[in-house]
Amino acid sequence: MVAIAIFAAAVVSSCKKDKCSGVDCLYGGSCNSGSCKCVAGTGGANCSTIYRAGFSGNTYSGSGSDNDTPPLTLQNYQATFIAPADKNYAGMQLSTQYLNASGNYVPHFTANITLSNCSATGCSFDIVPIVSGAGFRISGSGTISAGSVSLTVIEADTATSGYVQPTLTYTFSSLAKQ
Repeated sequence: MVAIAIFAAAVVSSCKKDKCSGVDCLYGGSCNSGSCKCVAGTGGANCSTIYRAGFSGNTYSGSGSDNDTPPLTLQNYQATFIAPADKNYAGMQLSTQYLNASGNYVPHFTANITLSNCSATGCSFDIVPIVSGAGFRISGSGTISAGSVSLTVIEADTATSGYVQPTLTYTFSSLAKQ
């Protein structure tokens, strides 16, 4: 009787199907109970979507303002997103520039960003803080979609140049894809 019970238990346990058998999770994703758990920056049923690929090489342009006294309107501001050839699928580079009074584009800053909360319609991102060549600590955040970007840039003086500028916040509510 004990032998039959052991045999029956062995047969029943060998019939349990591996839910991850045949499930192929791409770009570093892993299977858990038959579903893919994707790494940051990827998504879809089998992690086949790399969200940054839809934004890489795109330039977004528009106007914004800052919190200076009096506030300055920033016209023809441009933000370009570049995806490096690496496996940090949540990482990109953001390069910005603006049109100065002489009609020339001037670089504002270039920094790494980290994508988060991605979906088929877009992602949120945070600027990885940097200190610019002019001695300003740059940070901020935004959202990106196929057609537009919202961007908030915080520029704080690190007092390396002698004159201390108040912390400025630049707000761009809708930069349009060019």
